[in-house]
Amino acid sequence: MAESKKQALKKSLHSIRFTVWIYFAIFIISILIMIWISFTVSLEATYRTEKTSDITSIANYILTQWGEEGFTTDSLDRIAHDNDTCVLIQDRYGLSVYSYDIMGKNCLLHSTGASLAKYRKLAYESPTGIYYAEVKNSRFQNNTLIFSMLIGTKEDPIGYLLLNTSLEPLESTVDILRVQMLQVSLAMLVLAFGISIFLSSLVATPIVRITRSAEKLAQGDYNVKFNGRGYTETEQLADTLNYASNEITKIDTMRRDLMANISHDLRTPLTMVKAYAEMIRDLSGDDPVKRDEHLGIIIEESDRLAALVNDIMDLTKLENGSAELNKEPFCVGSRLKEIMTRYTLLSERDGYKFYVSADEEAWGEADLIKFDQIIYNLVNNAVNYSGEDKSIYIMEICTPKTIQISVTDTGAGIDKELMPLIFDRYYRAEKHKREVIGTGLGLSIVKQIFILHGFKFGVKSEEGVGSTFWFEMDRVKRPEDE
Repeated sequence: MAESKKQALKKSLHSIRFTVWIYFAIFIISILIMIWISFTVSLEATYRTEKTSDITSIANYILTQWGEEGFTTDSLDRIAHDNDTCVLIQDRYGLSVYSYDIMGKNCLLHSTGASLAKYRKLAYESPTGIYYAEVKNSRFQNNTLIFSMLIGTKEDPIGYLLLNTSLEPLESTVDILRVQMLQVSLAMLVLAFGISIFLSSLVATPIVRITRSAEKLAQGDYNVKFNGRGYTETEQLADTLNYASNEITKIDTMRRDLMANISHDLRTPLTMVKAYAEMIRDLSGDDPVKRDEHLGIIIEESDRLAALVNDIMDLTKLENGSAELNKEPFCVGSRLKEIMTRYTLLSERDGYKFYVSADEEAWGEADLIKFDQIIYNLVNNAVNYSGEDKSIYIMEICTPKTIQISVTDTGAGIDKELMPLIFDRYYRAEKHKREVIGTGLGLSIVKQIFILHGFKFGVKSEEGVGSTFWFEMDRVKRPEDE
């Protein structure tokens, strides 16, 4: 029980729903961590950098506008006020020329003369003539930014510009932002987890649905339908599985039919072999004439069994791709005529008429054994279903690139709705009157040989007129012409 619970937990942890949820959650948490790191680590430094840049820009602006026509102390007051900055301009001797105090007693520019002299000296000694530093106001325990700039040159100093702005609002602002960030982060986490659960369920639902249908299919329910509605990929997967299910259904039906047909075809000759063997044992063992007759029947039925087994083996090899081709060039017309000489006995004994039209100049390329197998099966099929006149036509039609061979009978023809079944295993038309020769696998074997060679093939039939089976192969040069 404990082991099964562990396996169930392991499966759930590897499910798509859990995987999507965990990745989405990790993504959101990573973003929040980056925001918090950026906020807590770089905000203060960024603020101080920006504040220093701003105060430098203010100083440069004051210096460029100082002394210009229309530039008054009111303009300086406005600049200082808008930028929350204390401004002090002194001459080279430390006497105040202009001052603006927006910070009251919090302004370090109200410091002693010695402190101001220190800032002037630091600016004078600086290579750039500028000095700035973050200074702690010991009285009010707050941080302020001091900026001191030399006006003129070191050889001829005109005066000094001193600026002072408070950094204290940053801490309170940061505190407020931290509270807001915490609230936003919590809201985002709740929302993210909710969305991730919804999305994971949305993504996993069609896959879970398909999986359940696949389990039913695995249990033998071939009527199950796969529904992948929701996403293009799952719909394509469902369509593929539905197609596979239909094909499996066909194969299963074919397997059942095949087993039934094979069982039937095996039972009849086996029964006859057993019956005549018992007759020889019990009745005709001492009668040479009867014994030979009964042994002849046993041999014929054994031959039927051997033919059936051989056809099944040939068809199995062709269908599973294990059959090998040994192609070689040959004269198609000569080969056809040679094959048809073997039907002389059938023609003389049973009255069948074979009309062969062949071109002995045309050469093709194929496995000769399998080519013979094609012709035998097609001609035997025509013999089985020929009309009362028992006429069969074997024709070879050549073009500069192809050779088409057709076998035509004059029988009852094939119904149009049955045409797609003509190459199926054990298909036999119901309109023939004579006993069918063969095992019922001939046309299935022919079809697989066609596919193996890459031949084009087909069948044309007209009810009451007859049927024509044809195939087409590429024409090749005879070896001595190359």
